[in-house]
Amino acid sequence: MQPPHCKEDDSVLPRSRSARSTQASQSGLSALFRPNSVAVIGASPTSDVRRIALEHYRRIGYSGKVAGVNPGYGTVAGYPCYPSLKAMPFVPEAVLILRNREATLAALEEAAEVGVRAAVIPQIGFGESGTEQGAAAQARIVEIARASGMAVLGPNSGGVINWVDRVHVNSGPFDVLRPGGVAFISQGGGTRLALLGSRRGVRWSHVITAGNEAVTGSADFLRYFVDDPHVRVICGFIEAIHDPERFFYECDRARAAGKPVILLKPGRTEASRELATAHTGALTAPYRFYRELFKRHGVVQVDSFEEFLASVIVAQSGRSPGEGRLGMACSSGGMVQMYADELEKCASVRYAEFQPHTVQAIRSLLPDNMAVRNPLDFWGIKDLEEGSRQIFETIASDPNVDIFATLYDPNHSNRNGTIADMWGACAAEAAAKTGKLVTLIAPVDGSISSEKVEHFLDKNVVVVGQREIFGALDRAVTWARPALPIADELPIDKLSMTKQLKDFGGKPFAGRPALDFLAAAGIPVVDSRFVTSVDAAISAANEVGYPVVAKIGDTDVLHRTELSGVIVNLRDAQELSAAAAKLFAAGAQVLIIQAYVRDGIEMILGLETDDDLGSFVLVGQGGVWTEIMNDAALRPSGLRVGEPEEMLAELRVQKLLRGFRGAPPLDIEGLIGAVRRLDTIARNLGDQIRSIDINPLFVRKQGIVAVDALVVPAPAGNGTDTK
Repeated sequence: MQPPHCKEDDSVLPRSRSARSTQASQSGLSALFRPNSVAVIGASPTSDVRRIALEHYRRIGYSGKVAGVNPGYGTVAGYPCYPSLKAMPFVPEAVLILRNREATLAALEEAAEVGVRAAVIPQIGFGESGTEQGAAAQARIVEIARASGMAVLGPNSGGVINWVDRVHVNSGPFDVLRPGGVAFISQGGGTRLALLGSRRGVRWSHVITAGNEAVTGSADFLRYFVDDPHVRVICGFIEAIHDPERFFYECDRARAAGKPVILLKPGRTEASRELATAHTGALTAPYRFYRELFKRHGVVQVDSFEEFLASVIVAQSGRSPGEGRLGMACSSGGMVQMYADELEKCASVRYAEFQPHTVQAIRSLLPDNMAVRNPLDFWGIKDLEEGSRQIFETIASDPNVDIFATLYDPNHSNRNGTIADMWGACAAEAAAKTGKLVTLIAPVDGSISSEKVEHFLDKNVVVVGQREIFGALDRAVTWARPALPIADELPIDKLSMTKQLKDFGGKPFAGRPALDFLAAAGIPVVDSRFVTSVDAAISAANEVGYPVVAKIGDTDVLHRTELSGVIVNLRDAQELSAAAAKLFAAGAQVLIIQAYVRDGIEMILGLETDDDLGSFVLVGQGGVWTEIMNDAALRPSGLRVGEPEEMLAELRVQKLLRGFRGAPPLDIEGLIGAVRRLDTIARNLGDQIRSIDINPLFVRKQGIVAVDALVVPAPAGNGTDTK
């Protein structure tokens, strides 16, 4: 994958109010990933767990100084062992602490005293335990690390493996792999083992098990990998993001550096989020917020191990997917149909249109009764090997083709051997001659041996199963597209809106103040009158014109519909008088009399602010359909050019907005303007607002109009900007 054309300063960081970590020093990170000397505290020849780390320094080929620390032994695994760090003849740059919780704290204190720069703590029973003792012990780790400037990985961490520099600070067994350019951050030990052991063709450079991230976290690891010239792709299994502002800033830096960030994040269900809390001690924000932030900051998000591996494999090739124009040759009509079904799911990958000279060259190689089209279903060639080679190279070299793909089925054989290997060799020649992204598609993922996968990787050909390849290509094309600029803000009356939020002292408000708040932002509101008697209601209706709506107007009544506090389509004074009397009798102090809006489509606009992830803008189908249809689109505030239009295109209701079955199109531009004004509110006042709910907002043939709203300020003290 090639870098998209974007600038680092194009990024918009979320409004994070609770960054909880301190950026690790470069020297500390260097000591963690590339220490010149290491010590294993708690090393023992009688325990596999406490011995294996030392044995692996020899296996991986580490050339630095190594020692054990344990007063009971003079040597462990052939390395010298000392009674304490203070007794060592050198100060190790990094230590691996294999002790129980209490002894871990003592060891970390000694490490800080002698000047150790990095430490890895695998021990559990700290913040993730949910106990007061565990939380206190983890707080002590943070205190020691921050006072000394030490980079501390963990607790509850498996450690670090660096195949590029042949070094580790890792507590468990691992294979010594051929180094590649893919760095992996995992917040789970089991997920790390599963992905490293997959043998699907990923060539890893580094792997780190983040654990509780009490001190040094994912944002620090991202920063290190963005700056490491050996790393070409950064991927991760991330349960929770502890410091979103720094994390997404580093994602922006990675995108600008041309390094894809590919993340698998669980938490789509409440059950999954609860398990994340139990697992790492992390509180997770709503999944939909993360999903949209990943899009905003150029993160390639996947939802399964298979998608994860497929996207990493495509990304590590380093070859551009271009505009996603796919050229394919496949000798199975049935497979071609299945590919077409998968391609239909893609937003950015499509079949290329062959140029005339490509069609002519292919036609000369095929029997007269075979059609030349893309995808090409070819068979009946006299010289299968030479004909396949020419067909593959012809398609791959077509200027209209960005990606070439063909079937690879190792079970497909004839008298001369395996046809698949012959086609694989032809694909490799096409990759060498064209420099384009070339893929072999396995009909059943996992059916190809790791040796075959590695063989093709050496020839710049990737092998992925047919269920995952098209999605992986689609994500690669989307990532490579340049990011659009941030849209300009629309004018709002920030001073009066800030004052209004302050006047309510953090209390939610609806009714007249909420409508005034929207009007100050330039969002059209329905003609309304606020009255305190039946006679005044009738006078107000005469002014706005029948039919009218009467609703409870008390500022502190936030959900009128649930209280039967809205009565619509009142056609005359008699009906209004009865309705008003009913609402006053129910306890209303103020009524809102509004013109009854009958035409148009009901929409909902919303703003929601998360303490950690910032503000988000929502648009969707409104009125009584909001919860039934669940038809809404969400984006982080700071909308880019074209994003409001993209949001509307995602909605099922957009067909009605654009005119359906002869109905006239509605004022979509007016709706887009309202979305942009809500975004402007979020950019300027998001830290002072918990949420805004505009429902319904009617989109009409000409114009839009909000008829109801609820504004929930942030708790007093969250927002202080009154400029």
